[in-house]
Amino acid sequence: MSKSLKDKLPLYSPPESVWENIEQGLNETPLQEAIRKLPVHEPPTQTWFDVSAQLPHSQRSWWRYAAAAVVILLIGVVGYISLQRSNENAIISYSQEKLNPKTMVLPNETIEKQYAHLQALCEERVTVCEKPEFKALKQELDDLTVAGNQLKEALGAYNTDAALSAQLSEIEQERADILRKLNERIL
Repeated sequence: MSKSLKDKLPLYSPPESVWENIEQGLNETPLQEAIRKLPVHEPPTQTWFDVSAQLPHSQRSWWRYAAAAVVILLIGVVGYISLQRSNENAIISYSQEKLNPKTMVLPNETIEKQYAHLQALCEERVTVCEKPEFKALKQELDDLTVAGNQLKEALGAYNTDAALSAQLSEIEQERADILRKLNERIL
């Protein structure tokens, strides 16, 4: 019978003003005073135990926490072992190279002095200095010199920016390497 009534009766939603009037009526002073005058009764403690017993218990038990702890422990042990094995496979190697003393960049000379010496050698051995690979290295050295000078200007007198100082050191190292390569080609 309830199915037949649901199908035949029309649905009706009251306007919002009806709900607002009901809410106002609930907040009126006489009703609030009557609610305050109602007696308050505390149920016996056993009632709460009975209610608690009837509630569905969560399925979490100690074994789930133990299983989670075991999984975390296993992940930690496996991670530790794999890190130890990767450290054991590390190989230390070294090599020795013999440099031609004539092509070495001397530490007591500045790169500018060595470059001036290279220019003097180029005047004697023009054919070597005219080769495209020599010219390309020389152009790269000139570009690095310009970049180094710009960095020196950016650093200023106090040299306070560590990143720029590191870049300047890298440029100077590259200049020394290129100068060594130019010396090898000219000799």
